Amino acid sequence: MTIRAKVFLFALLAVGLVCLMGIHLYVGAQKGQYIREQLTAIQEQRDAYERLHALAWPYLNMLAQTRRVEGSTALAQRELMMKVEQELALLGDSLSREEQWLDDRPEMVERDEQRQLRDAYQHWSEWAAARVRALPEGSSVGSTLEWLLYSQFEQNVGERITSMQQAEKSEMDELRRRWDHNVLLTRQLALVFPAICLVLVLALAFAILTPLQRSLRGLMAVAERIGRGDFDIQLPPVGQDELGRLTHAFDRMARELRELLEEKQRLIRAEAEASEREARRYHAMLEDTVRTRTTQLADANVRLQDSLQQLQSAQEQLLFADRLAAVGRLAAGVGHEINNPLAFILSNLRYVHQELKQLPGAPSAEDREEMINALAEASEGAERVRLIVQDLKTLSRPDDVALGPVDLAEVVRGSAKMARHEVRDRARLVEDCGEVPPVHANAARLGQVFLNLIINAAHAIEPGRVQENEIRVEARLSAPDRVTVAVRDTGAGISPENLRRIFDPFFTTKPAGVGTGLGLSVCHRIITALGGEIRVESEPGRGTCFFITLRVADCSTDAGPSSSGQSAA
Repeated sequence: MTIRAKVFLFALLAVGLVCLMGIHLYVGAQKGQYIREQLTAIQEQRDAYERLHALAWPYLNMLAQTRRVEGSTALAQRELMMKVEQELALLGDSLSREEQWLDDRPEMVERDEQRQLRDAYQHWSEWAAARVRALPEGSSVGSTLEWLLYSQFEQNVGERITSMQQAEKSEMDELRRRWDHNVLLTRQLALVFPAICLVLVLALAFAILTPLQRSLRGLMAVAERIGRGDFDIQLPPVGQDELGRLTHAFDRMARELRELLEEKQRLIRAEAEASEREARRYHAMLEDTVRTRTTQLADANVRLQDSLQQLQSAQEQLLFADRLAAVGRLAAGVGHEINNPLAFILSNLRYVHQELKQLPGAPSAEDREEMINALAEASEGAERVRLIVQDLKTLSRPDDVALGPVDLAEVVRGSAKMARHEVRDRARLVEDCGEVPPVHANAARLGQVFLNLIINAAHAIEPGRVQENEIRVEARLSAPDRVTVAVRDTGAGISPENLRRIFDPFFTTKPAGVGTGLGLSVCHRIITALGGEIRVESEPGRGTCFFITLRVADCSTDAGPSSSGQSAA
């Protein structure tokens, strides 16, 4: 028998045993499901019988109330029978489901018992109503009569319900016994069947692997002799399986290698003399080739240096162009922010000018106070315009790549003011960046990152529900020498398939013409160049959070460039 046939037999036996085990587990699970469904239906029937048994006292109370108000007992009878019919309908449904799995319980017996129960209930309700109506006018239903009516209910109806409940309990106990027996049988087979399968599989594996290992050890010994250069070997004859064919192949290979070795020795002796002359000529040719390649590599290195400088210049232009694009997107909002303070500056100045023209002499103390207040408001508005223009200059001026200590709170505050027009109709903007040390960065580029992230967070939120949404920028000391800034929003979130690509250049989920797809790519490049890390967590419908980790500034080494970093802010 070939090795393939042995392995096929081994696999067939393993698959057959697994299939038998699977069939048994499937049948056991099916039986367990049937028993569970039967137990559920029987429990529903017991609950229905319990509710039917509990309808007596409410009915008697209703009869007593009807007697006190001198009303008709027919309404109480109808309500009682309606509830009885509802419970019997539920019993019929559960009985129908139980009959799908039970074949040993006649259907008509259950149906007859339910009809008899309904008739008994109706007969008792009519008898109880008649007894209540027979009371003299003006008298109430006493506890003695109520107890007599309830005793009659227990004799005619309650005992019937109790017997039916006992029958259901006996049936439930039998099903539980069958279920326990099925589980016990399954456990026993689960222990015995794998042991039998293991013994059979190990026996078959031992029968296959023992001769296979013996033959492989012989072939390995022959292979080691061939590896040491001993080709004078003669393998013993073996069977006609794959190992036999492999043994014949080893024998043929050893013979061919012996012939090839003899031929190679003759060629080596013939070519030894010619190879020495060829080696000297080849050595000279190799020296010329090395000199030529060295010159070419030097020229290529110069070209690469020029290309690197061009790429660095293009990168600086791309970062500056992204900031200018952000300024362009915020132009309308900044204009609106400037128009508001300018409006009340001009209004207050016109008011002061008009008052001064109308006053013939020195102003009174009240007029003087009003004009001072108007000039103070005008000064405050001019200061607001100055701060807005200063924030614009931070983004619009060319790059200053100097790094130094940067106050995160100031940078975040400036970016938040620039983006406030985009945010105010969409969400509340919360800044929490106090009590963190300065970071080693460039203020202009860091402000560009926060501005892009805040605008992206605003665009992820639908306008109109400001109080329900929030954009929060908070900074915390995450390590002794690291500060982590979290930009969190309650927007639409990012889908998992897009989350892996958000930092790719030109990738955007916005409609055509709305975004270029460079904002997050530029942010990633800026943070990486600053020696920091940026990562994102998002869940669709729950919002997005960007985490930016930066190195704490070393004041001793960053004291020089710190002024340039702060001046840009």
